[in-house]
Amino acid sequence: MSAATLLVDTSFLGDVLCAEPLVRAAVAKFEGPVDFLTSTGGAQMLAGHPELREVMVYDKRGADKGVGGLFRLAKALRQRQYARVICSHRSWRTAFLLRLARIPERVGYDNASGAKLYTKLVPYPKELHEIQRNLALIGGGDWERPRLFPSEEERGRALALAKQSGFVAVAPGSIWATKRWPAEHFASAIKQLLDGGERVVLLGGPDDTDLAHDIIQQSGGGPGLTNLTGQTNLRESYAVLERAACLMTNDSAPMHMGVAAGIPVVAIFCSTVPDFGFGPRGPRDVILQVQDLECRPCGIHGHPTCPEQHFRCGKEVAPETVVAAVRERLLLDVSGA
Repeated sequence: MSAATLLVDTSFLGDVLCAEPLVRAAVAKFEGPVDFLTSTGGAQMLAGHPELREVMVYDKRGADKGVGGLFRLAKALRQRQYARVICSHRSWRTAFLLRLARIPERVGYDNASGAKLYTKLVPYPKELHEIQRNLALIGGGDWERPRLFPSEEERGRALALAKQSGFVAVAPGSIWATKRWPAEHFASAIKQLLDGGERVVLLGGPDDTDLAHDIIQQSGGGPGLTNLTGQTNLRESYAVLERAACLMTNDSAPMHMGVAAGIPVVAIFCSTVPDFGFGPRGPRDVILQVQDLECRPCGIHGHPTCPEQHFRCGKEVAPETVVAAVRERLLLDVSGA
């Protein structure tokens, strides 16, 4: 049997990035190569990782859709004869896939939907950051920054798109509506930064382009504002972030990418809370949120609309507060603190 190890996380992009430190820990702990099974977006996050032998895709909504796709993928995994699999995703479908693959040692969380399908269960430590929770699957470890590995071509494209460094990056998107700070607040904050002489670069995926155009229209735009939404892949966005002085963002995948880039992050938490274990942990990072709302958090991820119909958790984080936090981060960066 092969001595290879398989890591699995097919959930959201931020979750996959929080599993990246587990790659390095697994390489250090186990003999043999380490592979990673993830989503199509997660594969973009992990592409080029120097310590992974292979990044495989579980395309749940495409090529691997349905029961037939599940069984085909299970057969392909079974043929690789992995010694063990460590799964940080808690879905029943993933647990079933790994059982079908007949991998002898299957490690998962004790609160996973398919917990009975694993051979070894690890307590899910709610009090820890997600990165530390993932490391607990192989014995534990301290929080550390996740990493991405853009190619030289991707870094070159980032340089061409953002020729000058030291700008404020702004990532206004999220797939969850109640995790998005209101567009008018982003617009107000951007206008204040532009009026103060800062340069601003908007980042996001193709789904964020309409939101970005709305924000630009409301802010008034100007020569100091560059809109890169929909123009970069994930690793190119990361390479742009490496050139930024600060990131203003929602609780979203770009927030974790900013942490990975090592820049100061101003994270606005609306319907979710840092206690879920996904907040930025860098020494210059700051989390802004409305305290003491009885309805908050309203769920692990968020909702299409506010269940209480007021969205106070987003609206009551004032643009002036966010801008002050950004400017404080910029001063810290200049001073080298």
